[in-house]
Order: sequence, then structure tokens, then C-alpha cells
Amino acid sequence: MSPATPSYVRDLLARHKIRLKKSLGQHFLVDENILKKIATAAQLSPEDTVLEIGAGIGTLTQEIAPRAGRVIAVEIDRRFIPLLEEHLRPYENVTIVNQDFLQLDLRAIALDTKIAIVGNLPYSVTAPILEKLIEAHDILTAATLLVQAEVAEKLCAAPGTREASALTIFVQSFAHVQRLFSVSRSVFFPMPEVDSACVRLEFRERPTFCAPEDIFLKVVRAAFNLRRKTLRQALTRSPLLALPHEIVLKALERAQLDPQRRGETLSLEEFDRLAQALAALLQKE
Repeated sequence: MSPATPSYVRDLLARHKIRLKKSLGQHFLVDENILKKIATAAQLSPEDTVLEIGAGIGTLTQEIAPRAGRVIAVEIDRRFIPLLEEHLRPYENVTIVNQDFLQLDLRAIALDTKIAIVGNLPYSVTAPILEKLIEAHDILTAATLLVQAEVAEKLCAAPGTREASALTIFVQSFAHVQRLFSVSRSVFFPMPEVDSACVRLEFRERPTFCAPEDIFLKVVRAAFNLRRKTLRQALTRSPLLALPHEIVLKALERAQLDPQRRGETLSLEEFDRLAQALAALLQKE
């Protein structure tokens, strides 16, 4: 029986007396066609080192392994490690790591190479995972991810629109983002309450902005943390920046931005102008 079927997964879990944890967002893909589409979308080669986030019982890992040179299958739930070892025994290029991806040292794994990321992301920790990938953008080539459909829309939204968020700005600053295809909730076991989508992030050699990275990220986060406030209010009230009014007003003037605008209306280029202006003023302080 194929491991990519609801009946196989149900029987497997029952045989090993495993009850899934809602807190870990455990929903397994049980459609071979979708698994193959994700593996194909990852555009892997025998030279690639691939890290899979949330290997589960290894159904996606089995599609990735024959296409890649080295695969690190990361799974947080130790109950699944024996199942992964069983399913992945034929693949000598797979290393199983029982750890929380958010605690993983990606740079120690990368060594002298870059990493491709593949994963079916738990909905509850999608944002922290994406932020971790952004932090490690310089050692990553691409990330092919299954995410909640709503998250896919945000990642691909145009900055300055109602659909955009701080995550939109962060991801698009460091990667070219493409929504590849939709995935129905019906191809998961157990079935989640929402549909998903496969997205691909191709990390840029350089970010799209020129401002210092730490200032840029703080400005974006401050603007969206208080998105109902004007730019002047958001930047002066944010504990991330703790800037005096006069500095904020000078920066907004230099960046040619109306202090009464809300941060959510800014384009990537406008966020960059503002962050550059702030960085220049802070350097004089």
C-alpha cells in the first residue's frame, strides 16, 4: 500500500499508537500527484543540499531524495523518527534530524554550500519559519513551501495594498516570490479547515533595499505593528526604534513622505528611502 494514502497513514498511526498533536499542526499530504508536483517545483539536482522542514512520515522526503545530492529531513516530533528511519532506509543520502527547525543552526548545516528548502509548513508557525529563512537568506538558494492559501496571498501581495503585511515586505525584499499552484484541503490527513498553496521563494544575491538591514527591518516592523497609526506615530511609539519626534519628522521629510500616511500604504522603495533617511540621521547623533 502506498504511504501517500489516508488509509495507510491512519493504519500506520494506529499501529504505532500515535495520536496527532494539534499544537504541531500535523496534517500529512496523502496525494502522490501533489507530492510529485512539489518535488518537481523544487527544481533539485544531484548537486543540491536540501533541508526539509517537517518530514512527518517521509512521504515528501521519498520524492525529494532521488532528485537531490544530500537531504536533511528535520522532524520535531520524536515519535515519528522510527517511522522515518523505516521509510527512508533505502536512501543513503538522507540524514534524519529530530529537532525543532526554529532552533536549528542553519549555518552549521550549510558549511561551505548553500541550502535549498522544501517543506509542508505547520500553519501556526509559518511566520516564524519564514522569518528564520529571511535571516539566513545569504546561505539559501530557494524555498519551495506548502503554506496556508491566505499566507500565499500575503506573500505575493503588492506592497502598499490592503493584503500586504510586514511579512510581505520582508520576504519580497530578499526573495522573488511565486505562487505555483493551489492544494485542496482534501488531500491532507487529517483534513485541515483551510486550503493550501505551493509557493517558491528564490533568494536574491542582494536585497532590494539599500538601507542598513537592521534599520530597514525595524522600520517595516514598527510601521505594521501599529498599522492603524500614522507613520509619525508608529515610528515614535515603537519600542523597536524609540525615536524622538524631531528625528522621525526629519527622516520623513528627507524621504519625501507625508507623516500622516500609514505604514501599510508604503511601497518597498518608500520603506527603503525612509530607512536610509533614518540611518543617516542616527549616524550623526
